[in-house]
Amino acid sequence: MPTIHQDNTFTQIVRFDVSPEKQLALIDAIVGEVQRWVRLRPGFISSTFHASHDGRHVINYAQWKDEAAFRAFGEDPQGKHLQAAIRAVDAGLKPQAIHCRVVRSIDAIG
Repeated sequence: MPTIHQDNTFTQIVRFDVSPEKQLALIDAIVGEVQRWVRLRPGFISSTFHASHDGRHVINYAQWKDEAAFRAFGEDPQGKHLQAAIRAVDAGLKPQAIHCRVVRSIDAIG
Protein backbone atom coordinates (compact mmCIF):
# COMPACT_ATOMS: atom_id res chain seq x y z
CA MET A 1 0.00 0.00 0.00
CA PRO A 2 1.48 3.38 -0.94
CA THR A 3 2.49 5.75 1.81
CA ILE A 4 0.91 9.19 1.86
CA HIS A 5 3.80 11.62 2.00
CA GLN A 6 3.24 14.55 4.37
CA ASP A 7 5.71 17.02 2.94
CA ASN A 8 5.96 19.20 -0.15
CA THR A 9 4.99 16.31 -2.38
CA PHE A 10 2.70 17.35 -5.23
CA THR A 11 -0.64 15.57 -4.98
CA GLN A 12 -3.28 15.37 -7.68
CA ILE A 13 -6.76 14.08 -6.92
CA VAL A 14 -8.91 13.39 -9.95
CA ARG A 15 -12.61 12.48 -9.82
CA PHE A 16 -14.38 10.87 -12.73
CA ASP A 17 -18.17 10.63 -12.75
CA VAL A 18 -18.92 7.47 -14.69
CA SER A 19 -21.80 5.11 -15.32
CA PRO A 20 -21.61 2.05 -13.05
CA GLU A 21 -21.15 -0.39 -15.93
CA LYS A 22 -18.02 1.50 -17.02
CA GLN A 23 -16.39 2.05 -13.61
CA LEU A 24 -14.01 -0.93 -13.64
CA ALA A 25 -13.23 -0.50 -17.35
CA LEU A 26 -12.15 3.08 -16.66
CA ILE A 27 -9.92 2.02 -13.79
CA ASP A 28 -8.40 -0.76 -15.93
CA ALA A 29 -7.75 1.68 -18.80
CA ILE A 30 -5.97 4.23 -16.61
CA VAL A 31 -4.05 1.58 -14.64
CA GLY A 32 -2.81 0.12 -17.91
CA GLU A 33 -1.27 3.44 -18.91
CA VAL A 34 0.15 4.08 -15.43
CA GLN A 35 1.82 0.68 -15.48
CA ARG A 36 3.02 1.05 -19.07
CA TRP A 37 4.69 4.46 -18.87
CA VAL A 38 3.50 6.90 -16.19
CA ARG A 39 5.23 5.07 -13.32
CA LEU A 40 8.51 5.30 -15.22
CA ARG A 41 8.40 9.11 -15.31
CA PRO A 42 10.96 10.85 -13.09
CA GLY A 43 9.38 12.01 -9.84
CA PHE A 44 6.38 9.66 -9.93
CA ILE A 45 5.63 8.26 -6.46
CA SER A 46 2.29 6.46 -6.64
CA SER A 47 -1.20 6.37 -8.05
CA THR A 48 -4.07 4.89 -6.04
CA PHE A 49 -7.52 4.22 -7.46
CA HIS A 50 -10.77 4.32 -5.52
CA ALA A 51 -14.08 2.93 -6.81
CA SER A 52 -17.23 4.28 -5.16
CA HIS A 53 -19.61 1.65 -3.82
CA ASP A 54 -22.42 2.94 -6.01
CA GLY A 55 -20.27 2.52 -9.14
CA ARG A 56 -20.67 6.14 -10.19
CA HIS A 57 -17.27 7.56 -9.32
CA VAL A 58 -13.58 6.81 -9.71
CA ILE A 59 -11.03 8.74 -7.69
CA ASN A 60 -7.36 8.72 -8.60
CA TYR A 61 -5.00 9.89 -5.84
CA ALA A 62 -1.53 10.44 -7.34
CA GLN A 63 1.63 11.78 -5.78
CA TRP A 64 4.68 13.24 -7.47
CA LYS A 65 8.01 14.32 -6.00
CA ASP A 66 7.24 17.94 -6.80
CA GLU A 67 5.22 20.15 -9.10
CA ALA A 68 7.98 20.26 -11.73
CA ALA A 69 7.88 16.46 -12.07
CA PHE A 70 4.10 16.58 -12.42
CA ARG A 71 4.27 19.33 -15.05
CA ALA A 72 6.87 17.36 -17.04
CA PHE A 73 4.54 14.34 -16.97
CA GLY A 74 1.74 16.57 -18.29
CA GLU A 75 3.89 17.59 -21.25
CA ASP A 76 4.95 14.05 -22.14
CA PRO A 77 3.78 13.08 -25.65
CA GLN A 78 2.73 9.69 -24.21
CA GLY A 79 -0.14 11.56 -22.54
CA LYS A 80 -2.15 11.23 -25.73
CA HIS A 81 -2.35 7.48 -25.06
CA LEU A 82 -3.71 8.06 -21.58
CA GLN A 83 -6.35 10.44 -22.91
CA ALA A 84 -7.25 7.97 -25.68
CA ALA A 85 -7.63 5.14 -23.15
CA ILE A 86 -10.02 7.27 -21.10
CA ARG A 87 -12.02 8.35 -24.18
CA ALA A 88 -12.25 4.72 -25.34
CA VAL A 89 -14.22 3.91 -22.18
CA ASP A 90 -16.45 6.98 -22.41
CA ALA A 91 -15.81 9.89 -24.77
CA GLY A 92 -17.93 12.18 -22.61
CA LEU A 93 -15.97 11.81 -19.37
CA LYS A 94 -14.92 15.11 -17.83
CA PRO A 95 -12.26 14.50 -15.17
CA GLN A 96 -12.23 16.99 -12.31
CA ALA A 97 -8.72 17.49 -10.91
CA ILE A 98 -7.45 19.37 -7.90
CA HIS A 99 -3.83 19.86 -6.88
CA CYS A 100 -2.80 19.97 -3.26
CA ARG A 101 -0.20 19.19 -0.65
CA VAL A 102 -0.69 16.83 2.28
CA VAL A 103 -0.86 18.83 5.49
CA ARG A 104 -1.66 16.00 7.92
CA SER A 105 -1.93 12.23 7.71
CA ILE A 106 -3.00 10.21 10.75
CA ASP A 107 -2.35 6.48 11.04
CA ALA A 108 -4.06 3.99 13.33
CA ILE A 109 -2.37 3.22 16.63
CA GLY A 110 -0.61 -0.14 16.71
